[in-house]
Amino acid sequence: MDVTGMTIIGAGTMGTGIAQVAAQAGITVTLIDFAEAAFERSRAMLERSLQGGIEREKITREQADEVRARIAWTTGWDSLADADWVIEAVYEDADAKAQVLARAGELAPDTTVIASNTSTLSIAKLAEMCSRPERFLGMHFFNPAPAMKLVEVIPGARTLPDVTQAAVALCERMGKEPRIAPDIPGFLVNRAFGALLAAVVDIWLLGAEPADIDGALELGLGHKMGPLATADLIGLDVCVALLDSLHEQTGQARFAVAPELRALLDADKLGRKSGEGFYRYEE
Repeated sequence: MDVTGMTIIGAGTMGTGIAQVAAQAGITVTLIDFAEAAFERSRAMLERSLQGGIEREKITREQADEVRARIAWTTGWDSLADADWVIEAVYEDADAKAQVLARAGELAPDTTVIASNTSTLSIAKLAEMCSRPERFLGMHFFNPAPAMKLVEVIPGARTLPDVTQAAVALCERMGKEPRIAPDIPGFLVNRAFGALLAAVVDIWLLGAEPADIDGALELGLGHKMGPLATADLIGLDVCVALLDSLHEQTGQARFAVAPELRALLDADKLGRKSGEGFYRYEE
């Protein structure tokens, strides 16, 4: 499937990052959002990412200019009329995603593939909201999308095999390393990370220091970054939302959020972005 035009719904961190990697692959991208303020933030994020790429010699200034020229921002739905591929990248809320996917299904051509960037939600349930479940699947990019190589490709029960293959090929075209994931809560990475995070939080509550826990897993398992430092980097609010989603969907007690972890959120200790989480960070 030849993808020349892509529409991404949601101009936040993930939507902007996905737009960049698609544009770097030569795809014309339209970013839809419904708040004008989101566009200024999105453009600023793109500029920081492109400048970082130039400084690290990952891209040239000419390539950065080409990326800028391929991305447009809009509050309207018109771009869906000729989009080859649509990626929903709104915030992780089932109702919000369902509304967006239903609208995309109505407006995009029948040949268009529609994907959700959900990190934990059921693809089968989201497919029910889309008028074309056979051309719908999950494509879970990781943050920051321009740097992270993995994309989880999650076919639903009714996704056509050639649609899954096209998603894999699209990921590879964008320089990513796709992995097929089962449609289970959390898919591959977040299912495993949620279980690991819950386990190390339990160890932390039993008296171990965060640096000792992380250092042990880095040395013992070959991790580049320990799970508590990773949680601080991701944001403890995001991590708690992940555990809550896994707990709600699976009913498994191991994913229940410890009161002490939720207390960090109540104290605005969200990790790096607030200056303190499991660790304290300098300005």
